[in-house]
Amino acid sequence: MLDANALAQLQSLKSDIQSSQPRLSGRVKGTGRSFGFVVGDDGLEYFLPPEGMARVFPGDKVTFLVEQQGDGKVRASLEALEESALDVFVGRYVERGKAQGVEPEDAGHAKWLFVPPKKTADAQSGQWVKARVTRHPWETGKAQAEIEGILGAENEAGTWHRLAIEKYQLVSEFSAEELAAADALDANLIEQLADTRSDLTDLPFVTIDGATTRDMDDALFAEEIDTGWLLHVAIADPSAWFETNSALDNAARKRLTTTYLPGQPLDMLPKRLAEDLCSLVPDAVRLALVFHLHVDRDGTLSKLAITPARIRSTAKLSYTDVSRWLDGEEPIPAQHWHLETLRACSNALNTWRQNEALVMADRPDYRIRVDEQLAVTCVDREDRTTAHALVEESMLATNRIAAAWLADDRALFMTHPGFRGEREEELKGLLRECAPSVADEDGNQLDGYRRILRAARDCTDFPLQKVLQKRLERGLWTAQAAPHFGLGFEQYTTVTSPIRKYSDLTVHRLIKAKLNDEAFAIDNALVDTLNDRLGASRKAANEVDNHLRLQWLAQLSEQQPEQTWAATIVHINAGGLIVQLDDNGASGFVDLRSGEEKFSYDALRMLMKSETRQFVLDQALTVRIQANDGQKLELALVE
Repeated sequence: MLDANALAQLQSLKSDIQSSQPRLSGRVKGTGRSFGFVVGDDGLEYFLPPEGMARVFPGDKVTFLVEQQGDGKVRASLEALEESALDVFVGRYVERGKAQGVEPEDAGHAKWLFVPPKKTADAQSGQWVKARVTRHPWETGKAQAEIEGILGAENEAGTWHRLAIEKYQLVSEFSAEELAAADALDANLIEQLADTRSDLTDLPFVTIDGATTRDMDDALFAEEIDTGWLLHVAIADPSAWFETNSALDNAARKRLTTTYLPGQPLDMLPKRLAEDLCSLVPDAVRLALVFHLHVDRDGTLSKLAITPARIRSTAKLSYTDVSRWLDGEEPIPAQHWHLETLRACSNALNTWRQNEALVMADRPDYRIRVDEQLAVTCVDREDRTTAHALVEESMLATNRIAAAWLADDRALFMTHPGFRGEREEELKGLLRECAPSVADEDGNQLDGYRRILRAARDCTDFPLQKVLQKRLERGLWTAQAAPHFGLGFEQYTTVTSPIRKYSDLTVHRLIKAKLNDEAFAIDNALVDTLNDRLGASRKAANEVDNHLRLQWLAQLSEQQPEQTWAATIVHINAGGLIVQLDDNGASGFVDLRSGEEKFSYDALRMLMKSETRQFVLDQALTVRIQANDGQKLELALVE
């Protein structure tokens, strides 16, 4: 038996060893399995074995030691819990024998949090719930939670909407104070500002939107001039109706954007503003910020004037009708003669982008239809039309020239840095193989990047453009002008949707300040907020759409269990193919590991190959649904 002195020496030796080991701080990264990783502040990942993962949640901030394992690899040994990111969360309530608990919805979580019998809120097994952590597992390895609200069963109409709203902390209703502020607005303001605004009510503006759209925030008119066209783009002006830091402004900033959940849009502004006072409804005078763009014959933007004005839209036109007229299926009504001029201007703008910037291939949109209870009724594919292209070119041109006008100021710009930095040499090798004429271009410079992407677009024997797009960074809001590599523009901002986007509303205010020679500067906190939170709206809408698509497919499969689907490969990994069904946009996985045919995966080219065949991005396939559990779709190839 060791005496006290020997024990003290051993303890001192252990302390000396620990003090010599690297001590780091980092965030826990879950895998959905018993083990995980800690992503250190140094950017490296350290393996976290099951006994360590049992004490933490994904997202927790910890301090840890780096230890050598027997196999020569390193692992994280947890020392202290600094903070926990998990508090209120959504998950599925599950009963296991005589016990009950909740499984967090986040895919990185592998835990089952015990819920005491008196804290279940009478939830039923299998229901989705909102829960709160009441005991962290750090001390005992056993987490505990209580149920705060029931979101609904998986197949219950509206469950996915409620889950997304809670998960992403979206604001679904306006407060009484916010609604009262909107109701108190005086519609006579439009006439009261007549002396301070240009009267452009004689210009025959039209709006072109979806047939059911009610928050119209842009109207168009173009006229031909000697050098090309004068394109007038009228944008709704909600900034005229309320001040910064007012109740309505705070309401908009809290939401940042309108979130379009199927059958339940979560508006950024109350409907009194979004669909009435600000909306460019036909035959009504409205306040607008009008951008007058000189477009040369080759599509170059040569001049810009911006006018706070009063305008009157002459008609609310739909994409369907305008496309039918411009495509020659029906004659253009006499009162809308200028649509031909608008198309000619739009075509010139598109030609300029093809030659000088970047134009990506059109992708269809998918409209999820629901009934009054938010149950899915169908999924419609909506392909891009002539009218969509016309409006898109006008909006892109307006945003681009507005950014150029603000380029020397501290304002608000949407930027895109292009390729991710890692594996640059490998990409060079891919270019030497597939597009040797641009292999030596510097992809970190805008001109070089544009030449690379244009060459990739013209590559016909390999989907080079699709592969390169998988290597791009995400866009970022900044206070200084910088290139938008993804669009191929020197600088870019957005001004055309101020009813629906707080960023656009903010840029309107900056523009007005500059027009009035007033000092202005962008709020740094707003830039950070836009980058941190705007993705939540997009993710929420995508998740609801995807769940409802799977429900719709389940209904169809009951009627036609052997139905096959045309599909397109959108991603490839070491396990198989992620494909999108062409008719409804649902994505599913084709597992290539389970069959007798052996495939090798080329990560650089995103290519899967066997001795007899290969699969590449954007390849057309025919598939059959193998399994659909409402969460994910498993597909099988139809040979």
